[in-house]
Amino acid sequence: MNTTTTEFRFEDTDTERLDLMSGIEFDSLPFGIIRLDLEGGVLAYNRAESLYSGLKQQHVIGRNWFHDIAPCTNTAKFYGKFKEGVTKGMIDTSFDYVFTRFSEPAVRVHMLKAPGEDFWLLIKRV
Repeated sequence: MNTTTTEFRFEDTDTERLDLMSGIEFDSLPFGIIRLDLEGGVLAYNRAESLYSGLKQQHVIGRNWFHDIAPCTNTAKFYGKFKEGVTKGMIDTSFDYVFTRFSEPAVRVHMLKAPGEDFWLLIKRV
């Protein structure tokens, strides 16, 4: 297991370490990270995801990921897994996905329960 927050890897499941990161550490991670509340509202959106999507962080924070930001994720494969995680109060799953709204290549999504009531989406281009 990694011992410092700057060594956080895409495959890590220790989401408490994400909570301990400074804004600079969070934004320096080489893959996208999005923190969602129980309704899918965006609480955090790192620089890597902003660069990949072309959406500025301040444009995304506070808006609903599944309805306003990436409606192409409002599917059983993506939103369905999120809602299942909300219902169960836990999730740790990975799957491949294509964001058709942005015409991006396939990504690997790692959906994890955050400390408290929130959820993390880790997004890595493959």
